[in-house]
Amino acid sequence: MICLSLQKLDYKSLVKAVSKSEMAEIRLDLTELTEVEIGKVFSKERNLIATCRLEKLPKEVCIEKLSAAIKGNGPAKKSKVTKYLDIEYDAPQDYREAMVTLARENGFKIIHSYHNFSNTDPFERLLEITGKCFEYGADIVKIATTAIITEEGVRTLRLYRHFEKSRLLAFSMGDAGKFTRLLSLNIGAPFTFAAPKEELATAPGQPLEVEAKAAVNPKSYPHKIKFNSLQTSIKAPSSKSHAQRAIIAASLAKGVSNIYGYTPCDDTDAALEMAKKFGVQVKFKSKRGHLFIKSPGSNAISLEFAKSKSPLTFNAGESGLLSKLMIPISGHLSANRKITITGKGTLLKREYLGVEELLEKVGVSFETSNGFLPGKLKGMLRGGTIQLSGKGGSQLVSGLLMALPLCVDSSRLELESPTSKPYIDLTLKTLKDFNLKITNNNYSQFIIPGRQRYRKKIFYQLQGDWSSAALLLTGGAISRDVTVKNLIINSSQADERILEVFKAAGVEFDVVEGPKYLIMCGDVPCAFRDNPDDEDCCSGRVDVKGSKLPYKPFEFDATDSPDLFPPLVVLALNCDGESRIKGVSRLYNKESNRAETLFSEFVKLGADIDIQGDYMMVRGGKLHGGYCNTHGDHRIAMALCIAALNIDEPLYLDNMACISKSFPGFISNFVK
Repeated sequence: MICLSLQKLDYKSLVKAVSKSEMAEIRLDLTELTEVEIGKVFSKERNLIATCRLEKLPKEVCIEKLSAAIKGNGPAKKSKVTKYLDIEYDAPQDYREAMVTLARENGFKIIHSYHNFSNTDPFERLLEITGKCFEYGADIVKIATTAIITEEGVRTLRLYRHFEKSRLLAFSMGDAGKFTRLLSLNIGAPFTFAAPKEELATAPGQPLEVEAKAAVNPKSYPHKIKFNSLQTSIKAPSSKSHAQRAIIAASLAKGVSNIYGYTPCDDTDAALEMAKKFGVQVKFKSKRGHLFIKSPGSNAISLEFAKSKSPLTFNAGESGLLSKLMIPISGHLSANRKITITGKGTLLKREYLGVEELLEKVGVSFETSNGFLPGKLKGMLRGGTIQLSGKGGSQLVSGLLMALPLCVDSSRLELESPTSKPYIDLTLKTLKDFNLKITNNNYSQFIIPGRQRYRKKIFYQLQGDWSSAALLLTGGAISRDVTVKNLIINSSQADERILEVFKAAGVEFDVVEGPKYLIMCGDVPCAFRDNPDDEDCCSGRVDVKGSKLPYKPFEFDATDSPDLFPPLVVLALNCDGESRIKGVSRLYNKESNRAETLFSEFVKLGADIDIQGDYMMVRGGKLHGGYCNTHGDHRIAMALCIAALNIDEPLYLDNMACISKSFPGFISNFVK
């Protein structure tokens, strides 16, 4: 049930809002109603809560207002609606007991509440407070803390494991706690609070009424997910991480580059659109995924850009990687021309904190919109010594590694606390493939000679995507045997480490490596000429043997491979015991806050998940069907579809279009 929390309204507006709601809380401390008007409101046959906070008004005034509300209901009588008195558990004893007695006499039920408007208490303290509220005879206990990070919201929700769910309202305030308000309904809370309009919210993070109603409306989830299994043989799409790097590299290399194995998706299509803005010619032939990229080279592009003073906009779509590759590269090409880096959808919600200060040190002004895109860039990237933290990931590091070799001066990039090292390796490998030289000193320092030039590639083979493969292989592990092809074994992709987890969990699989070298016949590999109908002849594959459930619980550090979290959570839910996954800190600035969305959406399906510090703990157990929000995040949507392979009831999702960001053909690999 959605309870509308009402404040600042005059009598007429308040009565109108109450009449249209299924339940309403009247914040008597935040309204100017007379005692007569209060009595009239509470005489109505509606589910209502009378609230008057002592921190807002003197005790005597609260007594007058609450008494008017309670007496407005009249003596106790049978009714189809419920009236509540919400009173602070730590209010003065004489005040609390007197108001509770009066409320009981007039048919009210009692909510004892606790609010922490600054932080979230230790869990032991929350347990103590909740227990004391029930000892005081509360019909419902309300615990509202303030979450600064996702973990604190999870901590408050943990109370539902220890008390009768239908008598508990436990949630967190603030933006970081907003997810707990609606999720509490799925866990078993009797109702949650919403605001009629943003400016009328009575607490930070309170959802709007329209938003809350949509969340509980089955019509908001039109996509029914009920599959029997995966196809037995699946070709992994090309790695979008590799493809984006290769497309940008080929666009900066003078001449014609031929890239093979490309499979379109939204993120890589955005990279091709950027390439066209360089003045690069792009053609695509679906047979063997052949991308033809003809570029005038980085020097000519820069000179052409310098001729025009008109502003230029690069749109990265929803790709965080592409945006952070293009920010430094634009700084090299701009020649003082104003360039805007922007995006759409979820990318506009991702933070770019610290980028402005870093680029300023290398001659580039980059002005964001309060830490978010769009960002306006001006100036010319110059070489030199650059120091930055790697805690936030490798994307901006990769952008600098791709741009700095083009500078006149040599550079030294000093990296503190590097993470996502495999993605740095992928960048370095791509740069080496296009003839650039960078010395990597244990990821803490990169020596980058200046005045380098990208060189065209007559033939360049893209790697298959281990991020997508990890999901597909996990689907096979929890359902039936699956072979995933088009994979480079011992690649530089971080998500290949899913095989380490499979081994630890007891998943049976075989690895078949493809040829390590391709002999060229002109501009086409011999293998293609000898096997014209076999596009997978040059790749490796992984064969997973499924239906061995449950698996052994595992522990894995995903700090360098955060995209593995979704399939790891699905696998852990099919293990016998508790699995521990490290790297939660890497999940907050993705397409969604994946710490929050993985927790929320799988808890809706009955999962037992907890977050403590940098660890996510997942206890195995059977899930049930339900309604889930993908949050516009392709990896969350795909993980839910994979999990559904071992759920008896259907899942219903709100958005499937987001999958096209990385793997448009994903659903075609399922058997209905």
